Amino acid sequence: MAEPINTTIAAVSLMTLGVAVFGPQAGPYIVIVLGAIGGGLWALSSTVLATRMQGAWLMLRCIVTAIVLTALIAGLVGPWFGLPVTEVYAVVSFVIGMLGNRWQDVIESIKTRLHGLISTAGGKP
Repeated sequence: MAEPINTTIAAVSLMTLGVAVFGPQAGPYIVIVLGAIGGGLWALSSTVLATRMQGAWLMLRCIVTAIVLTALIAGLVGPWFGLPVTEVYAVVSFVIGMLGNRWQDVIESIKTRLHGLISTAGGKP
């Protein structure tokens, strides 16, 4: 009679194979998600919410926003500071998560600075 295969050994072997194959591709996304969770918890702690579901939606928005925007922003910020883009992912995703619902403030600040820069560069007619 054949011995049964130990399912624990099979599961560990499949998991090891999965990490070896998909680990290099999933690594940056895991860094982004963990950074966004940390920043999202910061935003969640400073926000007054009526229900837990609103808190869950805030966390989901922070994480999805970080996943979408981190690579773009890190691609701009990393070379500016002379750092590899992949090393900036954690910081950028944390800051994006930390912003939470305060994106209007950031956009308003950028708009004010651009307006000041344009009026200064243009000179007086």
